Amino acid sequence: MIVVGVMMLCAAPAAAQQPAGPYAPWDGSNPFKCAIQDVGTGTDFPDPGADPFCVEFDKTQQNVTGLGIVDFLSNEPARTAAAVNKCFYFQSDHWTGSIVQGAAPELWHWDGQYFFDKATGAGGVNIQNLRFLGQPASFPPGTLPAQFAPYFDQGGGGAYVAGDVPVDPGCAG
Repeated sequence: MIVVGVMMLCAAPAAAQQPAGPYAPWDGSNPFKCAIQDVGTGTDFPDPGADPFCVEFDKTQQNVTGLGIVDFLSNEPARTAAAVNKCFYFQSDHWTGSIVQGAAPELWHWDGQYFFDKATGAGGVNIQNLRFLGQPASFPPGTLPAQFAPYFDQGGGGAYVAGDVPVDPGCAG
């Protein structure tokens, strides 16, 4: 899950969403007031200069036989480049990988939300509907240590982190 480590940014989060400590569960809701730019499988952003920059991607075409995985990988550098210089970023995306598009076996699937806020040093990752080889990837009740249980549910989970994203003084205003 490279994207989980890479992506984490729209106006400052509402005070109600600030965690009490450095970490808190996060449900993936957009912490900013911004228009979501739905660019489908591509990178044609209607407003590439927006900041907060809020986007939605369809990454469900990651197939082998139709070379969808090649198309996906070729778009990732432009997607990352569009985000890195922003102060506030929120992304929602949907991932599916397969050998043949739309045919079994489904190799992987998840729906993700990610954000970062360079003004406050906050970020978050939330993954839902996680499946591998068509099977749900979940933790049965009681299998997680109690301190981690709030970060997971039967379909995924997420975490909000305050203070771990580098603060950019140019974003504080």
